[in-house]
Amino acid sequence: MKMAKSNFISGKVLYGIAAVSVAVWLFTSCDEKVGKPLGQTPNNPAEQYQAYLSDVRELGTLSLEELAAHLKQWQNVKDSVFTHIRQDTLENPHYSMGETCEKLHDSLRVEFSRLALSQPRTYRELLSLKEQLSPYMDDNELHQVTAEFRPFFKSLDNYPAYSGNKRQLLYAYRSLLAKTLRDGIHGTDDLKEFIKKEDAVFRSFLSHLHNFDGADVGDITRETEECCSEVFLAIERDEITAQEAMLYLTMRTNRRLLLNIQTCMEDIQHNKVGTAAQAHAYIWMLLQPYVSLNGFSMALLSSEERARLEQFAVRTPAIFETLCRILQSDSDRLAELPGMLMEIYIHTL
Repeated sequence: MKMAKSNFISGKVLYGIAAVSVAVWLFTSCDEKVGKPLGQTPNNPAEQYQAYLSDVRELGTLSLEELAAHLKQWQNVKDSVFTHIRQDTLENPHYSMGETCEKLHDSLRVEFSRLALSQPRTYRELLSLKEQLSPYMDDNELHQVTAEFRPFFKSLDNYPAYSGNKRQLLYAYRSLLAKTLRDGIHGTDDLKEFIKKEDAVFRSFLSHLHNFDGADVGDITRETEECCSEVFLAIERDEITAQEAMLYLTMRTNRRLLLNIQTCMEDIQHNKVGTAAQAHAYIWMLLQPYVSLNGFSMALLSSEERARLEQFAVRTPAIFETLCRILQSDSDRLAELPGMLMEIYIHTL
């Protein structure tokens, strides 16, 4: 199974920063081959990458399918070039070809960003591109293991959300996090119990989401991250496997993203968002699935979750139109946002 913690985490910081910039800006044929055959790596990998860059520069407007095919080929060419460089570097420590290829790689990012913006894109296309480029989608072993975890997450809907007013809810949320940090997480049973209780209080939190305008919940965010860190400490103590931890935490995050975007859309639809501050907060939350879902998390989505996510993607443009009206902001450039998010994603490759 192709799992790596570095792959799961990589790109999130850059992606998050870029998404904030997007939010600020907004509301103020596939068989064609390019480059040399991948099996024929020349002695000079920089020459191969330069030739490939020249071919990519000749490409014009691409459909989503064509763009995905060329991006896949780029990843193969990149792997071929940098594998060759690593081998040469081991033989010659002073070999400097890597710096040249890194610059060419940056130029290719620019070219593929241009191609991503060569025609209007949609949120569904952005999700489809991530899915098509995920190295985990065809990992049958990963899907088999994930299927064993799925009943647990489906069972979470059977547990009622926490009942209580806003003050009681925040107290219950903080108490749960404090107890978890005090007791620690020492195995799979502890992790599942934490996820189950946290899910119940999180769903209750979402039901009051529109009432939390201006509320300071930074400590909840911070302590939630610390609870997740307890899981990695359990890995170091051999109390839970890295595989279990990554699957449980990723599937937990996927569920939270979907619950959050559903709540946001329902709140906006039912006119529960009325202030500029609320609108800005909801913009950020609505962007989260398009920003934070990477190849690994996309592969762990169930068919039902993927269908729901596509439905949300279809509704997103109209939802942003509504938020623009609340902000009294020009929405003329809304159609450009999916392409910009696609461009940001390409810069993480």
